[in-house]
Amino acid sequence: MLLHRCAWAVLLALCAVDATAETFSTLPPPPSLSPAPQGDRQQYMLGLVVNQRDRGDIVPVTFQNGHYLLRASDLQNAGIPAEKLPAGEVDLATLPEVQAEYNSQRQLLLLTVPPGWLPAQTFTGDDRGPRYPGQVSNGLLLNYDAYASRVERGSSRLALLSELRLFGPAGQFSSNGVYQQTLSGSSAAQEDGYIRYDTFWANEDENRALSWRVGDLISDSLAWSSSVRLGGVSLGRDFSVRPDLVTYPLPAFAGQAAVPSTVDLFVNGYRTSRNDVQPGPWSLTNLPFVNGAGDAVIVTTDAVGRQITTTLPFYVTSDLLKPGLSDFSFSAGAQRENYGVKNFDYGSAAASGSYRYGVSDWLTLETHAEATESLVMGGGGAQFKLGAFGVVNGALAQSQLAGEQGTQYNWGYQYNRDGFSIGTQHTVRTAQFGNLALVGNRSGDTGDGNILYALSRRSAQYNASLALNQFGSIGAAYIEIDSGDGQQTRLLNLSWSKNLWGNSSVYVSASHDREQSGWSGAVSLVIPFGNEISSAVSLERDREGNNAQRLYVSRAMPSDGGLSWDASWANQASGGDYTQGSLRWRDQRFDSAAGFYGDGDSSTQWADFSGSLVMMDNRVFAANQVNDAFVLVKTGYPDVTVRYENQPMGRTDKEGYLLVPSINSWYPAKYDLDTLDLPADVTTPRVQQRFAVKRQSGFLLNFPVEPLRAASVIVQDQHQQPVPVSSVVTRAGQAAEYVGWDGLVWMENLQADNLIHLQTPDGRTCDTRLTLPGGRPQALKTYGPLTCSLPDLPTGAAPVSDAANSTSGLLP
Repeated sequence: MLLHRCAWAVLLALCAVDATAETFSTLPPPPSLSPAPQGDRQQYMLGLVVNQRDRGDIVPVTFQNGHYLLRASDLQNAGIPAEKLPAGEVDLATLPEVQAEYNSQRQLLLLTVPPGWLPAQTFTGDDRGPRYPGQVSNGLLLNYDAYASRVERGSSRLALLSELRLFGPAGQFSSNGVYQQTLSGSSAAQEDGYIRYDTFWANEDENRALSWRVGDLISDSLAWSSSVRLGGVSLGRDFSVRPDLVTYPLPAFAGQAAVPSTVDLFVNGYRTSRNDVQPGPWSLTNLPFVNGAGDAVIVTTDAVGRQITTTLPFYVTSDLLKPGLSDFSFSAGAQRENYGVKNFDYGSAAASGSYRYGVSDWLTLETHAEATESLVMGGGGAQFKLGAFGVVNGALAQSQLAGEQGTQYNWGYQYNRDGFSIGTQHTVRTAQFGNLALVGNRSGDTGDGNILYALSRRSAQYNASLALNQFGSIGAAYIEIDSGDGQQTRLLNLSWSKNLWGNSSVYVSASHDREQSGWSGAVSLVIPFGNEISSAVSLERDREGNNAQRLYVSRAMPSDGGLSWDASWANQASGGDYTQGSLRWRDQRFDSAAGFYGDGDSSTQWADFSGSLVMMDNRVFAANQVNDAFVLVKTGYPDVTVRYENQPMGRTDKEGYLLVPSINSWYPAKYDLDTLDLPADVTTPRVQQRFAVKRQSGFLLNFPVEPLRAASVIVQDQHQQPVPVSSVVTRAGQAAEYVGWDGLVWMENLQADNLIHLQTPDGRTCDTRLTLPGGRPQALKTYGPLTCSLPDLPTGAAPVSDAANSTSGLLP
């Protein structure tokens, strides 16, 4: 007993000693509202919030002598730039314009820093949608157009225009021309025979936005230069192959957010974007595709609903290039002469090149040069944006033609905004100035040294338009031209138009020629009758004072083909009444038309038949004429409606093909099938596709329509009772399927002979077989019942499905 008491005494003594010792099993006291006393150094783990933005960071914070100390790396991770911070541990009190507040309830350290210290955010328009590269398949195309005409008391002629194309991943080869034949009478204006127009091979590089061409070509030009026909090679930038690129500068709007906010951008009264911005500087460049002057309204809303509204004017023009973006073209070869008259008539060697570069958002520089055996020409220009007040352009070029030097000056101004536009362009040339277009047209001189062909010495254009809202819109244009042979043209045109009821409109125009001192004018009233038929009535008066009345009626061609027609009648002051009429029929294979026109003195009858023959997928198809690109839709199933951009293009033929001829290259269009045309026993894995087609090419689009190998099957046991609900049906190589009420199961990918293994929820199994006559199920047919012999349950045991039914019967 004494020993027992001594043990307790020793234990109590030890506990008394250990009670004063520090242990590591206890937690530190929570931070108090007032941090540690002065001189003490305490460290806490707190959440760091900068300008009300909580990123969820937990950082060590030291409190000493009333100051908060943090590691520089933690502040950098929170977005504060390194140049604003000293190395190592940072005392927040030493940072200018920085406020720190300790929130003891939420265990947060709240920092407020200047918004300019935080990372900049940029919201661009690069998310406008995915890029769709151009698609192409191997194929051959022959466009044809047969035109026959007969002039009363004159001649009859036949013209057959043809274009042959070969296309594929290697590019496009094209050759076109026309065969003409006089059927009766004589025609001294045109000779019979075949005339070749252009033969070339071309291709594009989408990634670099380049295109090249070998053969007959037309050189590119600037606004103050001219294009010419050459036989040779050309290489240049081609932004048309990349419709996803915006080549001209869009305005950028910038600001700063002290706290997390929402920035809404309104352009000309319409909201175009909403962006969530974090504290710090931000800029918006996601302006929609606009052109001309406008107003942008920026509304900034913070977390508590306070709003700041800013209105900024802007001006956008597609004539400028983005800063750092370049555009160029180069052509070299032999000048094409007597185009459309002789097949192979090439002159002296020539070269032409242009280059443009975007220096800034408001300045684009450009240069152009041309050279041939007797000519050297070069010059430079610029396009300058005057803020929100339009664009000024100017250029200076000099040439040396046949040993004589010439100069050309060009300048202009353009301003557009919603409902108003004004512009002017001027060109002044010395008599000796020349370019490749002049060299190609000049055929010699008159023998006394005078030039037969010369460029105009001076030209000026002025135009303006103004929308008057409910009073319509007015327009004016004035043109002055001083030709090289001294002739002058002074032409003034005035117009007014207004929408009336529905889609009806009225148009009034007047023209004045100062050289002939006369006015001419016209008044036209257009009245549509529904979506297809429209009519127009006009009154005209020419400079000689002669009056004419015209009546025009037409029916537009439906988008999926059909019948269209037009007819007109005019009461003329001289020559008798003028009449005209035509009838046109178009289906999926060809386009035909016929008509007449003329007055009492002469009448002409004509007929036209056009279309194309396409060889693709080892088949030949007849279709309407293909001007640019086409798509051959392959479904493998007949009489299915194909839609292009939600417009019906026709139905597939008996082999399941349809050629869609009227599409624009490089445009990512949507193609889809009308599945209502499909019977119940077929299916297609894809009903819609979006893609683009390369220029002057075609693409084979597969929309596989497959037989539906699925059916509903009833399975019962040997007692003619439905197998239990939720029984699992398995077949070799197929996913598991489940039995529903009344033993009904939906089975897919059925074959001619199907071995079925079934397992009930209580573990019993059985096998059965489904045999399909003809190898595939019939539409909307339920097969069975199939008998699947299940082992009997022990006496007194209830099937799982019966137990479920009995349980459900207890529910009220």
